[in-house]
Amino acid sequence: MAVDNTIKWFVMTHYEMKRFMEWLKTENAQRLSKGETIIEPFCPRDFLKETEGAVSDDFANIVFLKTTESDISNLVNNQKNIMPRLRLRHYLDTNGTKATVSDSTMQAFLQACIKYRGHFEIIPPVSSIEVTDKVKIISGPFAGHEASVERVQLSRGAIQLDLAIELVSGVMNIRMCDVDKNKVMILSRDSADAIRTDFIEYTQNHLLDILKHRVNREQDADVNRRDADMLTRLYRYCNHEVKNEAARNHFLALMLICAHLCRYTADEGQLREKALGVLSCINQRSESKAATDTRAYLWIALYVSTQNPVYRDAAKKYVRDYQPKSEKLRSFVSLIRKGRKV
Repeated sequence: MAVDNTIKWFVMTHYEMKRFMEWLKTENAQRLSKGETIIEPFCPRDFLKETEGAVSDDFANIVFLKTTESDISNLVNNQKNIMPRLRLRHYLDTNGTKATVSDSTMQAFLQACIKYRGHFEIIPPVSSIEVTDKVKIISGPFAGHEASVERVQLSRGAIQLDLAIELVSGVMNIRMCDVDKNKVMILSRDSADAIRTDFIEYTQNHLLDILKHRVNREQDADVNRRDADMLTRLYRYCNHEVKNEAARNHFLALMLICAHLCRYTADEGQLREKALGVLSCINQRSESKAATDTRAYLWIALYVSTQNPVYRDAAKKYVRDYQPKSEKLRSFVSLIRKGRKV
């Protein structure tokens, strides 16, 4: 029988999460040092409420593991030697089949857990509304008025909004309860780009540190464990929405580097093709448009992914000729200058 090497999310049950996660960090560090794909974990219990009757109790012994069928089988079969008391088992569905989750479905679940940490409940479709959003009221006595969201209160099965409505004589504060998509419409989100920019900078800083460790061939086990843990956390944002085109392409380059370091071969291939497509579009524009930091970041990411010296040399030439202000960009180029494989 052929071995299935497709990467999936396997739903597993366990009894000692803390010990398992400590072991998994060590295992992933060893895998990265060998150039193998890491086993990405996700524990929904970390994101759910700890109140009486909360759904978190249903997930107390559940962990999702992103890996291959062969790796998960080896993990389950060899756990007696690895961690005798762990008792890691497959979660079986109603048909007795080992439960797995597609990556697209899992990414939606991850985003929901991250966004609604501590409020993981079934809530209306307008759950994405945030403080500082501009909304339009489309039903009730204030229908047609635009307002700013001052406060969002999530409760079981409902959303409550505190709104500031700009009227001719001033600002009126009102409260709307049991809000659904038929009552308000989001018009704009002023804070979104700032949030995305902060996250891009956060990802960039950590990837720089991890690349430094790889280029310098650091063998410290604790550093490798921390790097492996950080990579899995960073890559969970691979589907993060970024509206600004330059920032979106910059973020694409960072995620390509991250996928390569995680050894997510299939994801890396998809991101690489996307990066090549973006680079091709930029190359068709005027030189002033093409000579941007974004283009250099794509070269850097493509070099890390392919080890093609053409991309490395193009990035080095860009820094030499244009002297970009970004210290981070210069640091990335400095790391790939020697051509070491990471």
